[in-house]
Amino acid sequence: MLVRALFSSNAVNNSPALIYKDVNLIGYLNNTTGAYLNRENELTQGVSSTKLYTQMNIPSGTTINWFASNDGGATWEPMSIQTTREIDQEWTEYTLTRTFSDPNGNKVRYKAEMTGNNLVYPRIHTLGATLS
Repeated sequence: MLVRALFSSNAVNNSPALIYKDVNLIGYLNNTTGAYLNRENELTQGVSSTKLYTQMNIPSGTTINWFASNDGGATWEPMSIQTTREIDQEWTEYTLTRTFSDPNGNKVRYKAEMTGNNLVYPRIHTLGATLS
């Protein structure tokens, strides 16, 4: 059985997939890999770097790899974990950074590639970012 959901929002710069609690892309009897892409945010000037703040649950045997783009998703550059902070037994806050190879791009997007198995999967709870 395949279930498909389409989220939409009238709010500017608001991703409806993040409004409803966690982003769960994979789980029992589903594909073991998936990706989350946020909507494009176009700015009036170039973005040379970004810092991403996210609360995630990444059980042993699962992964979440983050990528950032400042050209609307034409190229993806891997993000590096700068710090981690345990929120509670379930959630850990991660701070990730990226300095873009081309500081002139002004169309920012983020991508999370998630991998799990049929018994356990990673989850994203919150997401926020700063640009410079």
